Amino acid sequence: DRLLLNKTDLVTEADLARIEARLRGINAFAPIRRCSRGDVSVDSVLNIHGFDLQRALQTNPQLLNPENAPTQHDKTVTSVSLDQGAPRHMRTVQKGDLDFELATDFLEYIAESQGEDIYRMKGVLAVAHSQQKYIYHAVHMTFSGGFEEAWQPGEPRESKMVFIGKGLDEQFLASTFNNCLATPENLTRKASTLRFKPGDAVECRTTGFDAEEGERWAAGTVVEVLHRADDMAPGEVAPYRVRLEDGSELTVLTDEGSEIVGANSHGDEEDGEEAGEGCEAQAAPQQQQQFRVQVPDGVHAGQAFPATVGGGHLIFQITVPPGHGPGSWLTVTAPVEATGGGRAGGG
Repeated sequence: DRLLLNKTDLVTEADLARIEARLRGINAFAPIRRCSRGDVSVDSVLNIHGFDLQRALQTNPQLLNPENAPTQHDKTVTSVSLDQGAPRHMRTVQKGDLDFELATDFLEYIAESQGEDIYRMKGVLAVAHSQQKYIYHAVHMTFSGGFEEAWQPGEPRESKMVFIGKGLDEQFLASTFNNCLATPENLTRKASTLRFKPGDAVECRTTGFDAEEGERWAAGTVVEVLHRADDMAPGEVAPYRVRLEDGSELTVLTDEGSEIVGANSHGDEEDGEEAGEGCEAQAAPQQQQQFRVQVPDGVHAGQAFPATVGGGHLIFQITVPPGHGPGSWLTVTAPVEATGGGRAGGG
């Protein structure tokens, strides 16, 4: 046997010594090799002829006893594999590159909403606008991922996700995966959740905060949504490209009020702040906002799905009302800052 003690770069030497002592209590014979990010040579773990029956019996004298009670397994613990490279009759997901924002929001949603029951998630993703593989892994709500090795010439760009945990819904996972593909339909749905559309007059923040002048804002017109440029980070797509009044163009990287607002809104907000100086602060009522979301394929009345609003962020869990199903449009009413469930109605 060989014991690989991984992620050693994340703990102290005292932690390593304590863990190694526990491992030796489980298997006193196996050498322990410390490593980080699974960086070990293949020769150190394959063809080592490590199993020795006599030594195994020394550790567990009842190993070959047929009267031993069978191992009990929790039947609620299962695994789900979403593999674009699987044979057609076994493949549950469609092929194609993933939209990076939709895919990472999906993974974050799973980690946050089902984290206690997710024992492990891992995968390799083919992301649109990236020549590198996005590789991730997670344990419960602890997530780590990044763009790493490049796709090789001739190598199929195919994504694979693996989930291990309790109460996994394979149909829901596969359906949501398909809704993260960078298809025209999914991107149109994502664009429909943005606050502005091409031709809208807006104001954009053009600089950071200056102690003397404050923030600088400039008026302009939205000329493109879901903008991508070659100098952007792998997989990154900006919600807006705006042409300012001076003729220059600005890429707006987030659909947030701190970066872009409707025409004249920024000035109104400043005037409101000045008018309120010296007054006792009062709690403002929580603002409600309506969103239009489309029920994805495979989701029917009574079933729930994560809705994408505000530029693609997965912030609502929607239950499909009676009389609606795949392709139906729903109107969702929820607090502007909410990150939970919204109230859905048909429409």
